[in-house]
This record gives sequence, C-alpha cells and structure tokens, in this order.
Amino acid sequence: MRDKPAATPDGYCTNKTPVSGTIRQINATATGPKFFHLHGRRYAACPCGRDSVSLTDRDNLRRHKQPQG
Repeated sequence: MRDKPAATPDGYCTNKTPVSGTIRQINATATGPKFFHLHGRRYAACPCGRDSVSLTDRDNLRRHKQPQG
C-alpha cells in the first residue's frame, strides 16, 4: 500500500486531492424525499485509505479523519 498522507495532531488527514479515477456521483432519486439530499452528491477515495469522502465544488476532499488501524 502507498504511504499515508500526513495527519494533524487531532487525527485529520491533510490530503485534499482524491485518488484519480475514484470520483463517483450518487443517484438517489428512487429513495424518496427522505434521502433526496444525497442525490447528486459526489464522493471519492483518499490515499489515506478512507473511501466515500465527499467532494467540494472545486473537487477537493472535505475534511476527514484517517481510518484507524
């Protein structure tokens, strides 16, 4: 496995660039109005090992903690 990116002292990942080819968009139209806020949301993987990190409008990863282990 690749080296993990650096983490802040409180455990948050400092990486902002997603792994190339892992960006996907959620289609939640069939789930009804309760989960409609998930429709169109974009997710990607981080090199730290975390999957399903949401993306900002500029295709940067949102703030997230590295997986334990």
